[in-house]
Amino acid sequence: MAHRPGALNAPSEERLEFLTPDRTRTLVFVVVCVVLGAFGLARVALGHMTFVETLGIALLALAPFLLNVAFGKTVVDQEGIRTGRPLRRCFVPWPDIESVAVEEKAGRGYGAHRVRLRTGRGRTVWLAAPYVEIRCSEQQYARFSEQADRIIQRWHQAREPR
Repeated sequence: MAHRPGALNAPSEERLEFLTPDRTRTLVFVVVCVVLGAFGLARVALGHMTFVETLGIALLALAPFLLNVAFGKTVVDQEGIRTGRPLRRCFVPWPDIESVAVEEKAGRGYGAHRVRLRTGRGRTVWLAAPYVEIRCSEQQYARFSEQADRIIQRWHQAREPR
């Protein structure tokens, strides 16, 4: 089987896969949270209870939420769109998708440009990936925009009569 240069990393047009941005940075932060949390738990077990130990334990409690976000993924294939994170997954078949759009989603002081699906039943599904923070660089936004455009193009192709 012959391979073209760069073909191993190129996503197939049959199946597009998008992972959450900054996964490595998030995973490094999770490791820091776990280390500080373990340190805090060990110190509490030895009878020490200060702000540092309390902070470490709080950061340890944050780790599962960070892992959930870090492992977000969206897969676009012939059947539809699969999206989600370890704690929540969703599949929307092409015939059920009424619209696909890029929107700004803000909440709790955090905001991001996200891809939103609207189903024929009026349900809204926010894709786990791709997304980009509102305060991102032009290069980051351009990459996100290109990825979102690929999803929208696939949706248009799926709606075309065959």
